[in-house]
Amino acid sequence: MSEFTEFDENNKNIDNTISEEQRFITEKIVSKRKKKWFRRLITFLFVILCATVFGVVARYFFLVSGDALVEILGIEIPVYRETVYVYKDKTPTPLPKPSATPIVSRATPTPRVLATPTPVVTPTPAVTNTPEPSGTPQATAMITPETSAAPGVEATPSGTVTETPVPTKGPETTQTTELTPTPAPGEEKDPGKKDGDDEKAVYSYVKFMEEVMSVTEEVKGSIASVDGISTGTDFLGNIYEIRTNTTGLILNQDGVDILILTDYFSVEDSASVEVTFEGDEKAYPGEIYNYDKDLGLAIIGVAISSLDQEKLEGMQYAVMCEEEEIKVGSPVFELGRANGYPDSLSFGIISSRNNHYEVKDAEISFFTTNWLNYSGASGFAFNMDGKVLGILTHTIKADAEDTLPCFITLCALEDELNILLNGGHGVYFGILANALPRKINYKGSIEYGIFLNQVIAASPAYTAGLRAGDVITAINGQRVSNMEEFMDILSSSYATQALNVSYVRSYAGDFKEMSAYVILGAK
Repeated sequence: MSEFTEFDENNKNIDNTISEEQRFITEKIVSKRKKKWFRRLITFLFVILCATVFGVVARYFFLVSGDALVEILGIEIPVYRETVYVYKDKTPTPLPKPSATPIVSRATPTPRVLATPTPVVTPTPAVTNTPEPSGTPQATAMITPETSAAPGVEATPSGTVTETPVPTKGPETTQTTELTPTPAPGEEKDPGKKDGDDEKAVYSYVKFMEEVMSVTEEVKGSIASVDGISTGTDFLGNIYEIRTNTTGLILNQDGVDILILTDYFSVEDSASVEVTFEGDEKAYPGEIYNYDKDLGLAIIGVAISSLDQEKLEGMQYAVMCEEEEIKVGSPVFELGRANGYPDSLSFGIISSRNNHYEVKDAEISFFTTNWLNYSGASGFAFNMDGKVLGILTHTIKADAEDTLPCFITLCALEDELNILLNGGHGVYFGILANALPRKINYKGSIEYGIFLNQVIAASPAYTAGLRAGDVITAINGQRVSNMEEFMDILSSSYATQALNVSYVRSYAGDFKEMSAYVILGAK
């Protein structure tokens, strides 16, 4: 046997051995691995199926059992609040139908007649009629002290006045002559008073009150009564309940709570809160959901789950006015505890507007009305379109005697209200400021900015180096001309954010431009 033949035989034996090993691996090992992974896949799918079935069954029993199973197992169901805002518009409400019989009828309009004037009028004790074509004797009408007639106008025995043409020369012209009813014999007529003034005045007042009451009916559903409840102890150690009643305004609902705006200082020290809605004697438990002490506003939350579906669907939410709708002299009315008693009403006009009151990091705009202020009063002012204008406050006094009601302009705090409605908190800058005074803006030294009357000690602004007397002109490169622009910047900022503040400081009559980073805090 040659070397090549022996080599081929050896290779043949090796090839047979390899093929047998490959067959063993393919048939025994690989097939077992495939079956193993297949079994694992089947097991995994079976577990998923069982878990799905269990979840469906558990969910069914959970829904059927209701709150009982939740209480037994102590399960806390997560709640998700919707993002909400104050309402700025609403669907127009149809006007009420007029009554069939008005309380006071409108005065009859004074008749107007056309008469042809004579070129020259000579006073005579009698007016002569134009001769009749038939040649009959001419009738003469005497003017008595109680009646009067113009030339060309004939007075008839019935007391009415008729027109008689008077011949004139030249082109004919016409003029409108207004005739007034004849006063009764013996009645003296006020020369400065027009006939029908008394009746028109009575009608106008009644008509105005009808309109006020009509709008009141439309918006009173957004008013709620809020009771702040606290406890006290007498000298015998007995615990008694203290209730403070104020007025709330329903703004919105976030899927969890009905959100009601009220005066913060009326519920500040309350251990619990109860809310009574319009037309309902039941008091619902509530809680102070959010507040801003500087603005004096609080949001009360009443759980939607405590209301029945009919009550929830009939809930009425307030609509905010625009700032230009607040005009001096425009009629307004107040609902709530307007005179210190529940469900009372005051009405009148706006006597002043665009008044400002400094608070921490903000400026409150308020307006006054012409009715009396009461120490226990609370409520909200509405215009004749049914839009809310402001909330009554007792922290701001328009005069030393505190006789004029002051209302915080709510539309000027729209951003702050939206933050409160969504559970947010304002940021802390640490200043009391107002618009740039004219005495600083002399000779064009500083064209715009807000003047810092006070920088609160240890505040973010104080830590950054700002001091009273400085003028902030820009924040993060954005111009600041007044407190409204400053508040807008803060409402869109967050705590721990660093603001690049540009300001101007006075040095011996000269002004120096400076800048600093203010790291905002949280309220």
